Amino acid sequence: MTLKFATIPSGAKVQPKPFTVSIPDEQIEELKTLVKLAKTAPPTYEGSQEDGRLGVPSTWLANAKEEWHKFDWRETEEEINGFPQFTYEIEGLKIHFVALFSEKQDAKPIAFFHGWPGSFLEFLPLLTIFREKYEPSTLPYHLIVPSLPGYTFSSGPPVDRNFTSLDAARILNTVLVNLGFGDGYVAQGGDIGSRISRILGTKYDSCKAVHLNYLGRVNPPKGEQKYSAVEQERLKRA
Repeated sequence: MTLKFATIPSGAKVQPKPFTVSIPDEQIEELKTLVKLAKTAPPTYEGSQEDGRLGVPSTWLANAKEEWHKFDWRETEEEINGFPQFTYEIEGLKIHFVALFSEKQDAKPIAFFHGWPGSFLEFLPLLTIFREKYEPSTLPYHLIVPSLPGYTFSSGPPVDRNFTSLDAARILNTVLVNLGFGDGYVAQGGDIGSRISRILGTKYDSCKAVHLNYLGRVNPPKGEQKYSAVEQERLKRA
């Protein structure tokens, strides 16, 4: 079945491979067995506080374990597979992404980067809104949601060297450029995704704008600092 919004933009330099989620039955059964065998903690005063002010209530854990037993993964899998998904091989890594591609020539590319702990699933409700509101011929954006290297269906980073956010940003920028967005895209991210987005915005000309829903602290440069009058006033109030 061909999904809507799955047509790769005409300016793409590569043709990523279509991807479908299909978790083997044995892995699902293994998880269910592990959950079944997992023991909850013995009764404690802290665990008996249902408002959670002293930690996770024991009843919540027991109910969560029961929900795992009833959870229908195949239903979730079908929902995920209702969105166009692809993989792209680069620098020995397989990068997975979900996308809604527009047929409009002036569509603006926006890439969404998840955080930790998290995954591309965070953005499926957003994609659902656009999928229901637009057709491929009217969608004003290309919406791309990669799985960061080492997350979900993207392969893990190399084990013979350090792999940093700079490496991840370089790879993800290349993916976006090769999809035909070298003339400009917007990066959006939170948590680790915000770090990736900031790097893209400062190091790569193809990234024209950045939107963050998390802004981590940056260590000040070493050595004597010179502060403006406004900064000095704010430091006094800190």
